[in-house]
Amino acid sequence: MKRILSTKYLLKYRLTIYFGVISILATAIFFTEFRRCIKDVSKSSSGLGPVLTSRGQLTDVLPERTCEPHMTRQVILLTYGRSGSSLTTDIIQHEKQVYTYFEPLHNLAKSYVGKQEKYMKTYKKYLPLTSLPDYLAQAENIVRKLMTCDYHQLPPVASKNPHMRFYDSAPMFHCMRRSTTPQGEAKCLQQGQKTCLKKLIHFLKIIRLTVRLLTSCDNRRWAGKPLVKTESVGHLMSNYPCLQVIYLVRDPRGTFMSKKRAFVNISVDTKFEGKKFCQRVDKDIDHALKLLKAHPGRVCIVRYEDIAERPEEMSRKLYTFLHLNFTDDTLRFVFNKTQSGVNNSDIFSTFRANSAEVSYAWRSRMKYQDAALFDEICREVYYKLGYLPVNTLLHLRDRRKPLKFTKNHLL
Repeated sequence: MKRILSTKYLLKYRLTIYFGVISILATAIFFTEFRRCIKDVSKSSSGLGPVLTSRGQLTDVLPERTCEPHMTRQVILLTYGRSGSSLTTDIIQHEKQVYTYFEPLHNLAKSYVGKQEKYMKTYKKYLPLTSLPDYLAQAENIVRKLMTCDYHQLPPVASKNPHMRFYDSAPMFHCMRRSTTPQGEAKCLQQGQKTCLKKLIHFLKIIRLTVRLLTSCDNRRWAGKPLVKTESVGHLMSNYPCLQVIYLVRDPRGTFMSKKRAFVNISVDTKFEGKKFCQRVDKDIDHALKLLKAHPGRVCIVRYEDIAERPEEMSRKLYTFLHLNFTDDTLRFVFNKTQSGVNNSDIFSTFRANSAEVSYAWRSRMKYQDAALFDEICREVYYKLGYLPVNTLLHLRDRRKPLKFTKNHLL
């Protein structure tokens, strides 16, 4: 014992002793932090995080809370620009218990345009909006507040959004425009919040967000770094047990041609636009399918073409999915929107003489070379969503030949 405690012996084996002490301390710190993370997640309302199963395995998702009949429900329609979202929104918001907020992230997205353009000039590469952590954090904050009618301290990019002038938020929009003081604006938001809280379903139509599934300890940190990135609407599903997500898609060729007609800032580079769009959609589909599996009955994937071709049938399916009552009044509304024979040449209007013909109008305008380019770039997206490529110009122009097939995971 005296030999072990002697200074000469300690100096000889000091490195081994130091390493052993450091290893013991590091192990203790790791398990302490690990237990704290699991304990915090178990207590949190999010329902997400690593949990030890009865077999000692680590799982990412806690048992989901249930949605009770008396609870307020939230619905997010997640899609892309010029993909039939306005028509779908009109059909859903016709239910009187639905409070609709249209395009809440419009202004927020515009504030990042300069950063995206600078990135493009510097690196000659497109910077996806949904890849920016700061944008996603702000977007999530806005979405959470609007889903719960929490308009207190609602960011100006949402409270002064020009798209508020549509649907139920219109009175709040006009009130905000008339207000000249912060106190006046606060009263406008309070009144809007009261109106929103009276409705059973809070509905958001969003095209500037992505579908991604979160795992692990959400926003917690290890060694000062996030364990995972907050990148999606996926984890909102566990935070809000009554939240339902409708993922609306359209043939990428139809979306592209509609954008070319509606917006002046669409690039003339078809290959660039096709690659940019289909890369995003491809990732979204994969995560939407994961959400569909993880939250059955709360997620659905819908094609715009199916709604346009069979408006009554698909509207009934949407109402059934959302647990809404499809009445005769709703049926008349859908008919007048999609099959009344009343034509409207305004590209932004949702009133169509024949919605099926409108949804495929792009086939008579698109160049075959552009269609073939999309067919090559978007091959994976086509397969996952049930779209078909065109073989010839005659195939492209002949609307009697369908460009889609059935997929089991679609509504």
